[in-house]
Amino acid sequence: MNNKLFMYPYKSGSASSKELSEVLGIKRIKHKNSKFNPRGKVVINWGSSKVPQDIVNNAIMINSPVAVGNASNKLRAFKSLDGAVPLPDWTESVEDASEWLTEGHKVFCRTKLTGNSGEGIVIAEDRNELVDAPLYTKWSRIKREYRIHVFNGEVIDRQRKARNRDVPDDKVNWKVRNLEGGFIFARGDCQPEEGVEVAALIAVQHLGLTFGAVDVIFTRSGEVKVLEVNTACGLVGTTLGNYKRAINKYLGENNNG
Repeated sequence: MNNKLFMYPYKSGSASSKELSEVLGIKRIKHKNSKFNPRGKVVINWGSSKVPQDIVNNAIMINSPVAVGNASNKLRAFKSLDGAVPLPDWTESVEDASEWLTEGHKVFCRTKLTGNSGEGIVIAEDRNELVDAPLYTKWSRIKREYRIHVFNGEVIDRQRKARNRDVPDDKVNWKVRNLEGGFIFARGDCQPEEGVEVAALIAVQHLGLTFGAVDVIFTRSGEVKVLEVNTACGLVGTTLGNYKRAINKYLGENNNG
């Protein structure tokens, strides 16, 4: 048991935080009625933008709540990353989005800025389908989509979104590639094109994060585009082991373990 390292999960029921804390042999900090003393401790912030100020002030935080908040809010993330990494075309203006539709493009109306797994996305193919949203992005024809895991300036894992062959053809959503849309993360044939991993590394660094799982697409026109940076991603198998090794390496290098 590591008595200096702890985890603060974004919610107590987070499965990935439970799995990671178990393989690391550390405790998770309760959100309510906690007796945790942060002084001299190291805390892995697993996806929370709201961490008690006493912990922020007195513990060594791996991923600050401010950085997590900026990453998890898609509009704030795009504003921060704009010019640093390639992004999908985006706008806050419904007029701009309407013009994209006039030009023959599909538009993602992102009605929820902090949603995940495609939550809050309304796809508009004409003006009648356009809805009010705080963020609009222009749809890109995807050739491949990756999740690049970055920790302390290094790529520690890479996955490719692949079609789940158990899902019938008519149930597959090729525009929103999530579990519900018939896609899974695969390792086979996962050789990201040039620029994919560099964009992921820059995105995590630019957002002020120590670690993040970056969703990056390679379009049919040969462009790399960063979609989002996850700060509490799902963890299984090889990915879980890679996070464990990366965290232990980080603690050793920084004399925090």
